[in-house]
Parts: sequence; C-alpha cells; structure tokens
Amino acid sequence: MTIERHERVRTGLVVAVGLLVIVFAVALDCKAPSNFVVESLDITPPETTAGTTVSIIAKVRNSGGSEGKYTAALTVNGIKVEMKDILVAPGATETVGFSLVKNEAGSYQVTIGELSENFTVKFKLAVKEIELKYDKGQGRDSLSTSGGHIVDFSPPAIPFTIKTIKIAGLVTDGGSGSIDELKKRFFDLQILDKDLKNLYTVTCRYDKFPSDYAAWINFDIPDLIVSDKFYVHTYTNSPRFGLHIGADDSVPNEHSDITTRGEYAKAIISPIWPYSRNYWFGDKSKVNWMIRVVGTCMVPQE
Repeated sequence: MTIERHERVRTGLVVAVGLLVIVFAVALDCKAPSNFVVESLDITPPETTAGTTVSIIAKVRNSGGSEGKYTAALTVNGIKVEMKDILVAPGATETVGFSLVKNEAGSYQVTIGELSENFTVKFKLAVKEIELKYDKGQGRDSLSTSGGHIVDFSPPAIPFTIKTIKIAGLVTDGGSGSIDELKKRFFDLQILDKDLKNLYTVTCRYDKFPSDYAAWINFDIPDLIVSDKFYVHTYTNSPRFGLHIGADDSVPNEHSDITTRGEYAKAIISPIWPYSRNYWFGDKSKVNWMIRVVGTCMVPQE
C-alpha cells in the first residue's frame, strides 16, 4: 500500500468515527423529554365531619421519554396549600398523596394539575334535648272549651323523638262544689301528624291537675319519632267547668287553635274562635296554649 493510499484510508476512518460520534450525540439530544399528566384524583371520604382527616391521592403518568421530577401542587378553593415532588420514569405512573383536615363546614374544591374534585364537611352532630314552646310561661288565664286545645310544632331537626308533653292547667268547678266529680272525668291527649292523622293517643284523668292553681304537668311519651310538623291535641270537652288549659298572651299567637271532633273522633280545627270579644282572650292573636314538647334530635355540636 502506498503512503498516499494509507493516508486516504486513515482519513476515511477518522471521518467515519466522527460521523458516528455526531449521530450518537444527535440521538442523545433527540431523546423525548419527560411529560406529565395527572390521570386521576381521588378524595376519601367525599363527605366527612369537621376535624376529620381527608385523604387525597393523585396518579401521575410520565408519557415522555425521560425520567423526570413532577411537583404536585395541592390547591384547595384556589389557594395552594402544599407541594410534593415525585420521580416518574418514562412510561410509568406514580402516586402522590396528601392529608387534609378542615374544621369548618362547607364544600371544598381540590385541584392537582388539571383535575379537580370536591368534598363536603359537615359539623359533628350530637344528641340534644330540646323543649319546643311558644309561650313564655306567663299564663294570664286558664280557659276551657267544648272541644279541644291544639298546638302545632315544627322540630328544629328531623327525625325528632318526642319524649314528654308538658301542659299547664287546672280543674275548676266554678265554686259549685262538684270538683270531686269533675276530677273523675277523662280527656284525650293526642299527637297528630301534619295532616291531623293520629300518631299517638292516651286517655288521662282530670285529677292529674290541681284544682286551686294552674300547674305544669308532665306526660311521658314512649319515644315517638316524627319527621315533619306535628300537633299536640288535648280534647277536654269542658264547655265551662272542668279542665282549663293555661293561656299566655306574651307573644302573638301563630300556632294555637280550638278543635271540634268529626267522624271517627277526628280532630278538626274550628274556623270559629269561641270566646267573647268582651274578654282579652276573645282576640285569638293573643292566646297561646301553654302546651310544650320535650324531645331529642341530632344537632351540630357547639
């Protein structure tokens, strides 16, 4: 081989090696970068109570050709609250998790990447005994009726469990001396639903009440559960003397009525107010029957 030919071969080899180096370098430079996509966002539980931990899990996929670091930013109601870094290999999926506690009730929107989900926080509930009443205990008089006294109640939360009915009343004979006979009589205490259909009835003697003054008397109810407006009805049938129910005029009347009895002893709210306009209680807007309900329901903890 001549010197000239040898030089040409050597030069060719150098060029070939140089080209390989260039091709390899270009191949390295052309490798696809990492590309991240948040594929899913899960919140557990989606509904919880104040002060309870919520778990937030996101799955992140790297659809690129290079391993990379993804910074997951947890945003709650538009405010960034925490950030975490994870390494994701090309073509792989990794998970990133957060824990969150909210002490205020409400709806919260969680965002990671392009995905958003909501969760709801409610106040913790506790059983509470509540007395439902419209009177202020300032009885101005005690009134009888030839029908019944009825009051409607709306529970503060449902279901509501009725445990006790409280009635302020007395038995009077108007000075006729027949009080002992009157005390042998009976009246019906009823709880009616919003359509005046009977839910509970108990028959009681007049002698549960005193004869010399109006007093609060408690009637235990066997845990009757209601889920709507209801009525308490005392059918006394005392045209003049007998069982009188306390009347309070300290607040406007929006719930107290008089009843008559229809077919099958069904309570019917009377359209006629039976008392004379010559007396203060002739104005229905001033008369609240002193009938109360004690029961329990679930309410937010204070």
